[in-house]
Amino acid sequence: MLLLTSAAAMLVACGTGSAENGTAATLTAGLSAPVGCLDPHQTPQTPNLQVSRQLVDSLTDQDPATGKIVPWLAKSWTVEAQATKFVFTLREGVTFSDGTPLDAAAVVANFDDVAALGARSPLGATYLAGYAGATASGPHTVEVRFSAPSAQFLQATSMVTLGLLSPGALAQTPEKRCAGTLTGSGPFLLDRVALNEEVRLTARKDYAWASDLSAHKGSPRVGTLAFAIVTDPSARHGSLVSGQLDADLQVLQQDEPSFGGGGARLLSSTRPGVVYTLLPNESRPALSDPAVRRAVGAALDRAAFKPLLSAGEGPATDVLARTTPGYADRSADLASDRQGAFRLLDAAGWRPGADGVRAKSGERLSFTLVYSTTERYGALYQLIARQLSEAGIELRPTPLDDAANSARQSSGDYDFVSWAVTRGDPTVLASLYPVKSANPLRRSTPDEVDAAIARVATLLDPVERARAVDTAAKAILTAGHGIPLFEQSSSIGVASRVSGVRLDASGRPIFQEAEVTP
Repeated sequence: MLLLTSAAAMLVACGTGSAENGTAATLTAGLSAPVGCLDPHQTPQTPNLQVSRQLVDSLTDQDPATGKIVPWLAKSWTVEAQATKFVFTLREGVTFSDGTPLDAAAVVANFDDVAALGARSPLGATYLAGYAGATASGPHTVEVRFSAPSAQFLQATSMVTLGLLSPGALAQTPEKRCAGTLTGSGPFLLDRVALNEEVRLTARKDYAWASDLSAHKGSPRVGTLAFAIVTDPSARHGSLVSGQLDADLQVLQQDEPSFGGGGARLLSSTRPGVVYTLLPNESRPALSDPAVRRAVGAALDRAAFKPLLSAGEGPATDVLARTTPGYADRSADLASDRQGAFRLLDAAGWRPGADGVRAKSGERLSFTLVYSTTERYGALYQLIARQLSEAGIELRPTPLDDAANSARQSSGDYDFVSWAVTRGDPTVLASLYPVKSANPLRRSTPDEVDAAIARVATLLDPVERARAVDTAAKAILTAGHGIPLFEQSSSIGVASRVSGVRLDASGRPIFQEAEVTP
C-alpha cells in the first residue's frame, strides 16, 4: 500500500511527543485536496476551511446537537424585533496573534471587508445580504445594521467565513491573504505554508477564549498541527493505519469497516445545508427547458445510491439535509419515476435515437458533468449516468484536476455540476439558486424561487419561516432548478492515540482540545 512520501512523511517522522516527555506533541492530519486559499473571508472550499477554522474565531458558535447559537468572542447580543439591527458585546482581553486587540473597531473592519469583497466572497455575500454597515459604539460594543430584516445573520456569525482577521491582515491584498499572509485570534497560528504540500500551524500559548462549546478554554494541547496534502485516499487511509497520520479528514465509504475494535475511530456527522445536488447550466438550450430538468430528476433511483455512500450519508429526501432547520420530508417528490421521465421527454419532443440516446432536431440529449478528481463520488456519478441512460439521457461524468475544474466551472463550460453547501440555516439556499448568487445555474431572469428564498431571510417567526422554506423548496423542485442527490457527511478517521477532536455544526474538525498520547 502506498503511504506518505517526501515532505509529508518527513514532517510526520519529525513529529510526535507529549507533555510527559517534555516536548509538545505534533498532530498530523491528512487533507484530501491541496489548499488553494487560506482566507476564510474568500474561500468556500472545505479543505481550505478545515485549516482556516483553526486560525480564526467567530463572534458566536452553533451547537451541532441543538442548533442553538452560543457565545464565543461575543459574550452576549441583542436582536432588534425586525432583525435589522444586532448589537454584540465582546469579551474583553482578546487579542489577535500579532498582539492587536480584538475590539469593536476590528469587528467592524471585518464585516466591511467581507462586504467589500463582493463576488470574491460567495458565502459572505449571502451572510451579509442587505448589509447597511456596522458601528463601534464602544470599545467592546458592535452594532450591525441591515436594510431589510436579516433573520439568518445571527447564525451566520458562527460560520468560519465571518471569522475575524486582524486589521493588519485586512490591509493585505486578497491574493496575499489567500496565500497565507493573515493573522487571526484562533488557537493556532501559521508557521509554514506550502499550498500543494503542507500547511503547518503552531499552538498559541496565550489563547484563553474558546467557545462555550469547548470544555478546555485555554491553549491547544498539541504544540504543532500539521495538514499534509495526501490526495490519494488509499494512501491517506494506509498512513492513518500505519501511524504516519493522526487523522484522515476524508474517509471513503469502503474504508469505514476498518474502524473500531480498539483501533482508529470514525467521527461522522451529517452536514447541514444544501444536499449534494445536480445543478443544470440553464443557459444551455436543452437544459433551459424545465421538462428536461425534471425528467433528469425523475429518472434517478436514489435508493440505489446507498451502498456507495459513507456513514451519516443517505439518499436525499429534500433540497436540505435533515440536520438543517426547515427540512421537510419530500421523499414522494423525489421518488424514482422512469415512466414519468419518458412522458416528460416525449411531450418535449425528445425521441429515442438508434443508439438509445434521445434526440430532437438533430441534437442529442447528451450532457457533461464536470467535477474534481479529488471528489470521492466518482463511482456514484457513474451510477447516475447508467440510470439516466435507461431514460435515453447521456451523462458523461468528466473528472478534472483542480485547476481545470475551477476554470471550467468559472467560465460556465459545463452542462451539470454537483455541489453541496454546508450551513445550519435554510437561507443556505441563497448561496446557489437566486440569480444574484454564485449562480452555477447560469440563470438570468429571477422567478418565484428568488422571491421565496429572499423571504426566508426576512422571517423570525418559526412557523412563517417554515412556510417560506416550503415554498422555496417546492419552487426549486417544480422548476427542476436543482436535482437533489444525497446528504453529505463529515467522515473523519482519528488514530487511537488521539483524543479531544470534535466536529462543529458544519462537520469541520476542531483541534483546540485535541491530545496525542505516545
